[in-house]
Amino acid sequence: MLLLERLSVLLLAVPAIGAALPEAPRDSTCTTPQKRYSWHDISATDKKAWLSAIHCVMTSPQKLNRLPGAKTRWDELVSLHQIHALQIHTTGQFLPYHRYYLKTLEFLVQECGYTGALPYWDETRDAGKFSASPVFDKVTGFGGSGKGSQSCVMDGPFANLTINIGPGFKSQPRCLNRKITDMFSSQTGTSYVTKAISGSTYAQALDAIYSGPHLLGHMSLSMMNGDSITSSGDPVFFLHHGFVDKMWADWQAKDPKRLKEIGGINVQDPAVGFSEFSGGMEAESAMWGKPSKELLAVTPDPQSGDGGGTLTLNHIMSSLGIIPNATVADVMDIKGGYLCYQYV
Repeated sequence: MLLLERLSVLLLAVPAIGAALPEAPRDSTCTTPQKRYSWHDISATDKKAWLSAIHCVMTSPQKLNRLPGAKTRWDELVSLHQIHALQIHTTGQFLPYHRYYLKTLEFLVQECGYTGALPYWDETRDAGKFSASPVFDKVTGFGGSGKGSQSCVMDGPFANLTINIGPGFKSQPRCLNRKITDMFSSQTGTSYVTKAISGSTYAQALDAIYSGPHLLGHMSLSMMNGDSITSSGDPVFFLHHGFVDKMWADWQAKDPKRLKEIGGINVQDPAVGFSEFSGGMEAESAMWGKPSKELLAVTPDPQSGDGGGTLTLNHIMSSLGIIPNATVADVMDIKGGYLCYQYV
């Protein structure tokens, strides 16, 4: 049975957790947006505050008691990406869901006492030389490229930490790991970003951002052994996706009409799977396995709010209880009220 068919059968058999949770408020306003700065431009004190908050999330015990394999609050965040993997990659959901995912992280660091804005990484400033970026400083950064056969991160504030989610759809504890390759990082440069956000439609921007600087950034970092399902185990993932989110926000800012432009499928086409890999879902299962019954039992309905296979502004996104549900409409404008930030 194809993976999508298995998913559909099991979703019909269990209630969608996402549909049972409260939804985000929709009538707030944004008068003083937080400023998200690149890692290059924040003080050493603020960097250490962010790193401390992330370390706190990574070492705090899990709270939801429903996500398979999760032992820490960080594991719950990584599990969220794992559970949604086939809904939020090579689909219309990619950009809005990852924007919502950053807000989920924002809530978790606030639990740990962090009150500032989320940082991001302006990768255009390090294109072609990621390994020399201040992001990977051993004291005021995330540590560098990993060591040994597993590329385990051995320096910096996250040295020797264990991630319990992954690889793929499994839950087998492994070290936090990454492997930096400068060659690929050249394609996160200014000219590549400009090209990625030059299209006139959401479909064009979505494909160009996903297949361009987003994908090449991941290839340059090989976070969690380059595992597309659980690469968010590495906290650098969120700086990278801040960069991705900024590209979408910059594309949207070119025309107010784009704040309501959305579309695409809301779950992967089995024949395609992840567009960066050949062979479709069944071939990819050789790399990552398939979602277990336990994972499928907590997987939200990919068509929630849409009433069909096309993504709409009414689509309901879920963090499975970490923060309230939100619709795609809620996250379309980064200064729309539900969200209140800007990139500088």
